[in-house]
Amino acid sequence: MITKRSIFASLLCGVLFVQAPALAEASPEPPSPDQFKAALLLPEDLGTDFTRTTDWNRDPSQYDIVTGSKKACIKAVKGIVPLYRAKAATWLRKDDEWEGVSEYILSGTRDKISTLERAAKVMVRDCSGVTVTTDATKETIRKLSVGKLGDRVYGIKLRSGFPGRNLDKESMVAIDIVIIRVRNTLIALEHDGHVSQFDPALTKSAAETATRRLQEVLEAS
Repeated sequence: MITKRSIFASLLCGVLFVQAPALAEASPEPPSPDQFKAALLLPEDLGTDFTRTTDWNRDPSQYDIVTGSKKACIKAVKGIVPLYRAKAATWLRKDDEWEGVSEYILSGTRDKISTLERAAKVMVRDCSGVTVTTDATKETIRKLSVGKLGDRVYGIKLRSGFPGRNLDKESMVAIDIVIIRVRNTLIALEHDGHVSQFDPALTKSAAETATRRLQEVLEAS
C-alpha cells in the first residue's frame, strides 16, 4: 500500500537529485594562478614612465618606520606579511626616480582570507596614530583612506622626515599600504617614494585599477 509518507519521500528524493547538478554548476572554479597574474597591474596602468623591476621588499614589518613603532603595530604588520609572499606579484618602478608600486594577489579558503583580513584591520587599528620623534627625525603612521573598493579596504600611510615639517608634503620617505578584499581574494598594494618623488594621488588610482582588473578576472571565471 502506497502511503502519503512514501509518496512525499519519493518526491523529496527527486527534488534533491534534480537540484544537485544545478548547485554544482552554481559554484564556479576559482581563477588559475595564470589568471591572477594576468590581473596584476601593468606599467601602462600607472603611466608611460613606469617599468617592471625585480628589486622589491617582501616584508613590510622590516621598514624602519615600523620597527621603530610600538610593539602592537610591529606585530600587526607582521600579520599581513603572507600577502607579500603571494606568487601573483608585480613590482613597478618609475624610470630614474625613487617611486614605485608593488602589488600582490592572494586567494584562498574563507578561513585563510578572513584571518588575513583581520590582520589588515588590526594593522590599521594598532598602527594609526603612531608618532616617533627624535632630534633628527620624525616618523608617523596614519590611517589612509582611498574610498570604497571591493568588499572591504584597509590602508595606512607611513611618513618619515624632519621634525617641524608637514610630512604629508615634505617627507623624506613615504609608503602607502592598501589591502583590498574582493570575495575570497586579497590585494596588497604598496606605493613608495622618496623626497619629492611621490605622488599621493597615484595610490588611489592604482588601487582602483587593481580592484577593477581583479573583479574582471573573478567575474569571467
